[in-house]
Amino acid sequence: MIRLKETFLVLLILLFSISCSSNPAKYSISAEIPDDFLGFVHAGDSIDDYQLLNELGSVWLLQTFYWSRIERTQGEFNFSWYDNFINTAKENNKKVIAVMAYSTSWTGDKDRHISKDNISHFLNFLETTVNRYKGLVDAWQIWNEPNHVFWKGTDKEFFELSKLSAQRIRETDPDAYIIGGGILRTPKCFIKGMQKAGALENLDAISIHPYALNPFWSMRHYESFINLMADINFTGEVWITEIGFPTGGLYPTRVSMQNLPSYVVKTIVGSAVRGARTLSWYQFSDSYNEGGYPDKNNSEDYFGLTYSNRTKKNGAWAYELCARYLPGSQYLKELPIREKIPSGIVSFYFVNSKTGNNTLIIWNDINARRNIKLTVETNFTIHNIATGENSILQDGAVIEISSTPVFITWEGQAAPRISRARK
Repeated sequence: MIRLKETFLVLLILLFSISCSSNPAKYSISAEIPDDFLGFVHAGDSIDDYQLLNELGSVWLLQTFYWSRIERTQGEFNFSWYDNFINTAKENNKKVIAVMAYSTSWTGDKDRHISKDNISHFLNFLETTVNRYKGLVDAWQIWNEPNHVFWKGTDKEFFELSKLSAQRIRETDPDAYIIGGGILRTPKCFIKGMQKAGALENLDAISIHPYALNPFWSMRHYESFINLMADINFTGEVWITEIGFPTGGLYPTRVSMQNLPSYVVKTIVGSAVRGARTLSWYQFSDSYNEGGYPDKNNSEDYFGLTYSNRTKKNGAWAYELCARYLPGSQYLKELPIREKIPSGIVSFYFVNSKTGNNTLIIWNDINARRNIKLTVETNFTIHNIATGENSILQDGAVIEISSTPVFITWEGQAAPRISRARK
């Protein structure tokens, strides 16, 4: 949720992330991937969304519950749009993250700021909304990127607002699942300030938006974040409630349409094996159709994995493959067995005991092509992450590995083995 006119600070920060090295990260755990691992930001606004959302395998829908939209006049609440959204989401078996955020004009506060005098009004808005959607909203997130342009007050003011908001939600619904912040990257002083102020109390989770130049750096930011949360003894879960890469505009995070599928797979896989609770992709749809370019300078128009007419962009199949095979599986760090495989070739093996599916995803972190032989004691399928097309290969076939992920699935119980090979 970054506005073009407000990206200068982001640009400066991101530029410091540039590196010529792409050494593979260390993966310290085997992880259970939740059944409801994947979602989208800004999806489900229309009934037309749901057929494609189901096809893509999205479970979560993140939606901002704007105070200014719900209570435009003090004491007069209009939930009609959100009632329709919630009802349609539930009819389609979707889970909802409600981001409670922003100011409303009648308070007199400046945009994206709630003064001390108006905190009680915001808390009343929270209580009224939570009461209405108790048992229907699956997670409540307090604000969005408060360490960035979406909070115009002081850090101390936000810490107090966040603390009181979590308290009010918990009092209103003791069973509510509460997420803190939607933090942009890893602001150590900001997070420690939240802890010192008691703003992490009553939270079930904290969320991060690890936007960066590429998936490698996004995962580095995520690692820094979870290490920080461990250092301050935060025991809740960590959610990624926004991550994505635009295919146009001026943001330094933009990616070519050709490379978008690789970015999608690397980001989703990297987040899953690092233990993220959920990942909501920013965002579901662009505001234009294929071949149209509304504003070549505005990256916000290019983050979608679908077009406005709900046809798929290059990248949607990659998301769909990940959603089909990773949720409900277990990542096993010790497999596949690697025989004389260069360290630059990274491999991630997932097994789903319920479906019997095995998934192996491999790419080369070094800009080079290498050949490997895969042994699984059965035929296996290679899925094209850009088109969704499949090809079946015999056990022991030689596969070329490059920087583009190779997505492989099969059924069986043999431990997978990869070894160096020549074609």
